[in-house]
Amino acid sequence: MSRSLANSTISHYRLLEPLGRGSMGEVWLAEDTQLPRKVAVKLLPPHLAEDAEAVDRLLREARAAASVDHPAVVTVYEAGLHDGRPFLVMQRVEGETLAERLARGSLPVGEALENVRQIADALAEVHALGIVHRDLKPSNIVLTARGPKVLDFGVAAIKGLPHLTATGVSPGTPLAMSPEQLKGLPPDNRSDLWALGCMIYEMLTGTHPFAGASFEAVASRVLNETPPPPSRLRPEVGTDLDYMVLKLLRKDPAHRYSRAEDLIADLASCCAAFEAPPREPHATPRIAVLYFDVLSANADDAFVAAGLVEDLIVDLARLEGVTVASRADVLPFRDRAVPPRTLARELGVDYVVHGSVRRAGQRARISAQLVRASDGHTLWAERFDRTLEDLFEVQAEVSRSIVRSLQVALKPGEREMLDRVPTRSREAYAHYLSARSLMLQTSKDSNFRAGELLDAALTLDPNFALAHAALGEVYGRRVLSWWGGIELADQALACAERALELEPGQFEAELVRAMVFRIHGRHADLLAALDRVLKLDPNHVEALHFRGWSQLSLGLPAEAEQSYLRILAIAPDDYRACSFLAQTYDMLGRREDMQRMYRVLREKLEERLARHPEEAYARSLLGSVLIQAGEREAGLAQSARASAVAPDDGRVRYNVACAYSRAGELERAIAELEEAVRRVPSYIADWPQHDPDMDNLRDHPGFIRMFGPHKSAGAGRAAAAPHPHDPHVPVVAAPRAPAGPGEFQPDHDL
Repeated sequence: MSRSLANSTISHYRLLEPLGRGSMGEVWLAEDTQLPRKVAVKLLPPHLAEDAEAVDRLLREARAAASVDHPAVVTVYEAGLHDGRPFLVMQRVEGETLAERLARGSLPVGEALENVRQIADALAEVHALGIVHRDLKPSNIVLTARGPKVLDFGVAAIKGLPHLTATGVSPGTPLAMSPEQLKGLPPDNRSDLWALGCMIYEMLTGTHPFAGASFEAVASRVLNETPPPPSRLRPEVGTDLDYMVLKLLRKDPAHRYSRAEDLIADLASCCAAFEAPPREPHATPRIAVLYFDVLSANADDAFVAAGLVEDLIVDLARLEGVTVASRADVLPFRDRAVPPRTLARELGVDYVVHGSVRRAGQRARISAQLVRASDGHTLWAERFDRTLEDLFEVQAEVSRSIVRSLQVALKPGEREMLDRVPTRSREAYAHYLSARSLMLQTSKDSNFRAGELLDAALTLDPNFALAHAALGEVYGRRVLSWWGGIELADQALACAERALELEPGQFEAELVRAMVFRIHGRHADLLAALDRVLKLDPNHVEALHFRGWSQLSLGLPAEAEQSYLRILAIAPDDYRACSFLAQTYDMLGRREDMQRMYRVLREKLEERLARHPEEAYARSLLGSVLIQAGEREAGLAQSARASAVAPDDGRVRYNVACAYSRAGELERAIAELEEAVRRVPSYIADWPQHDPDMDNLRDHPGFIRMFGPHKSAGAGRAAAAPHPHDPHVPVVAAPRAPAGPGEFQPDHDL
């Protein structure tokens, strides 16, 4: 392969060295000049660049792979044209291919089954998105330290696009091609499962089931011969695995597994015998209620759909026998066509509830179903044709059906709670739903518009408890976002207290009380409110974040560690929790744990920025992480870019100041800090005195001017932290973590 492209730049990727070449292009190791990482860049070779079909195939690969988000599928970052030559930027995957591994012989049965399970899980997700790989083979599987990765969607077909076989050419590799592909018929999901059957056969026996000396010999065997059962070549395989493998290799697609989920279910019964036990669901079932699809043209129907989801989340979250993903957890998936299995994996749940709403006049048709994540099986589904006035009854019936399907034992009073009606005024409820939708936007304008709608709702129904709690949250956010004075905290508390009078123990009202106690520095009341919130929902991620923030701010890093570990047990991909946990270990003086967590955080931030390069907050965190890792110049570059992108975001400016402080750039740190604290209310401005990132600045005149003289030799460390009940110590914000859309924001993210 020519090295003439070495050191040239494509987009913002600098080519370093060639990695390999195939019929569809050459692959280069490249350096991302915007993020400190290495990537793989795939280019069409010069003599194929003018080939319209080759160009189209590469773009298909980009479109297919970019729509997949699964740990066993290579991540595609970017695709485009450079000097008329198409390119594709992918995640750099390290490890040997399955083909290279098979060259040394068969795999241990348990290892083979685990590889197949993960690949099948990836196929289940890919197929749900309407994608057929069409060229699944051992050389397209890389065995990494974290499991197999499926590569090369170069001949992938997507529903709705013209088939590549229109020219009469059957794309694919002969040893991986199914009988229907060899006959020139369009492949589907079952063709990929045939290819997977070939791979599992070879992993178990060390021999390809249809090996031949030529294309014609392979094709003849594929079309006419049935391979011997794997157990004939390796007796320990057993008859159950024989059945599964040979079912994958049946000539007629109608007689194979039709879905990867069905194969996964059968694999689970074989895994235990070969030391690859299937993953068990949580002891308490975890559920995500997705936003329902709106199938009618009326924009107001979105509020009907949102209302059903709101009520289902609220009601199911109150049951002790289930754990429910919060509104903030499911919100990012509201407008994304993501399969339920994907959502279940990303949200860490066992079951997914989804459905649709179609309205005609004053009647609505509502469909809902409960899907098991492990195999995509629908446990329950029903359609309701009701008037709009009956929506509350529909919601209650859906909740009861979910409880019955999961065989959840209800405690005294829980059944009555499921039947409760939040308000008898349909108009008031419509105002409430509209307000809730606006509150999720977290902007000043939407906050004030939401307040007006909630006032209107309470005029129509003064006993609408949920509306009282929502109005309290609106007031609290104004204080925390510096859109209003601290006196609004008293109004927020009054709203919460009224909601609790009407509905004792209401979860939303307890959250608002915690928010207010945080603002006022009422330590005992704050911790008591958090105890009540977490008693209602022990796995509520936002509440656990709030508790962790509070514990760090009150000088209790050992307790904060448990809060953040709990969050990561529930939501392993929560990079905010990783950031806080690294800070916690720093405060505890646990350097090895801190460095380990910073490595984890770096990986999560780089992945986040690969998908959301405009997110200045994540970039500002990455700057500090890189400096911690000794990559000073790269960290400073990320920090400067974050500050330039979001000059008016006080959180970003504070994080950049921390990075400059860590790097010894004291004057730049002071300049950023001045910009940050210029926007900080007085009730949270004490945190910099305790923040370990500010250790280098404590004696700087600029720092003393802003925050006063250094309070103690160990400021910021647990040993010298203020006592949580000292009335003279102001309540301070915890270190840096962003508030996600729709989550209540207990404090500024300093």
